[in-house]
Amino acid sequence: MVLNSIGYPKPLTVSGYKSDFFGKSPSYEHHDVFGVDDFAAAFIRLEGGIILDFRIAWAMNLDTPGDTIIMGTKGSVRVPSTECWNGSIGGPLVIYHEIAGEQIETVIPVKENHADCFDIKIRSFVDAVKEGGEAPVPCGQILYNQAIIDGISRSADLGREIEIVIPEI
Repeated sequence: MVLNSIGYPKPLTVSGYKSDFFGKSPSYEHHDVFGVDDFAAAFIRLEGGIILDFRIAWAMNLDTPGDTIIMGTKGSVRVPSTECWNGSIGGPLVIYHEIAGEQIETVIPVKENHADCFDIKIRSFVDAVKEGGEAPVPCGQILYNQAIIDGISRSADLGREIEIVIPEI
């Protein structure tokens, strides 16, 4: 969501962390029942001097790892989190900016959408295939996403920041 909203700048480096505590902890009744990461975090440097502070968890002792915040030099926006990421937004967006030298908060209400976002995404892909159109998600964006995810994992394993190298296609 964040990369899309800021124009998908190229990732340059990542310092990542991941854990799989809950699935392997003997303190839980059903320990060792899954071997996937339950929490990940990263500090990602992007082209244009942009940084991305990323946190995600599906098992934690908390309702959410936090809101999405995009901070700029002329304003910022807060996107409220949801208890479970499903493509929706957890409440009104708030834009923080200045007008006539005063700090202002502009609230953008959430438009009710009763459509199933997943169905819409699948339909747009099927339509692109049937009609010979462009993919609804450009391949370059998928490549950047996967490079960042891979970078988080490699950095966490190495315990240090790593460079993300994306070959030209």
